[in-house]
Amino acid sequence: MGQSKNIFIHIPKTGGSTFVGLLKESINSPKEIDSKPTHLTNQVGNVTIIHIDFSSEDRKIKSPHLFSLKNDVFHNENQKFFMLVRDPVDRIISEFNFQFHILNGKNGNPAAGIISRLPKIPNDIMEYIRFPHVQNYQLKFLLGRRLSDPTPVTNEEYSTVIQILDSPQFYCGTTDMYDHFAEQFQHKTGIQLKRTTTIRKETPKKLKQEIPESLKEEIRILNSFDQKLYEHVKENIIQDSQSEFIFTHSSKFIV
Repeated sequence: MGQSKNIFIHIPKTGGSTFVGLLKESINSPKEIDSKPTHLTNQVGNVTIIHIDFSSEDRKIKSPHLFSLKNDVFHNENQKFFMLVRDPVDRIISEFNFQFHILNGKNGNPAAGIISRLPKIPNDIMEYIRFPHVQNYQLKFLLGRRLSDPTPVTNEEYSTVIQILDSPQFYCGTTDMYDHFAEQFQHKTGIQLKRTTTIRKETPKKLKQEIPESLKEEIRILNSFDQKLYEHVKENIIQDSQSEFIFTHSSKFIV
């Protein structure tokens, strides 16, 4: 992480790619903005981005021991940590569409890293969500677990993550309150963000489907720790400003 004073932790499928794109457009001059995909962009100005480690077979977070009570990095007053979490229902639906359709996991494409690690290819989202390998992924990612790890999250692990997130150096937001997160980032860092940006890695309209409430409730139950994480973060958000951020949609799948 070097000496960067601002660190953004990018949990996959929470809107992090859109935020990194916003950082690039806001901090870099037009000539400096490169074509590197946002999920491979590790530094923008004095902001370090911690993604999944695509160079590793296990596809863990790049700092797998970050969320440990033995790690004193969260007591460094010169560093601030930022992170988005997402409603687990919305996140796993988005993840399924990305893995199954966009990466063609339904036909066995190994690029679909999650599906290719499952015991078998699911036929639909109902089968997908019932694999323990995909459940509570937000917590598993922060805990440094490998991709598609079927081992359940424990209460102790959840409590450790929450204790760290509640430290003074940590600022969390939720995907469905994106505007507020961007405002808080500006306020805490002094970095001025552009007011308009394009949503990246958005599921194409033709792939979106109506999900019955019964299936949504099953997702919440199977992802109970991610649900608790999302609710904890949302409960601690203070809506103290009217945002003017505008997020535009694109007909293309932008990385």
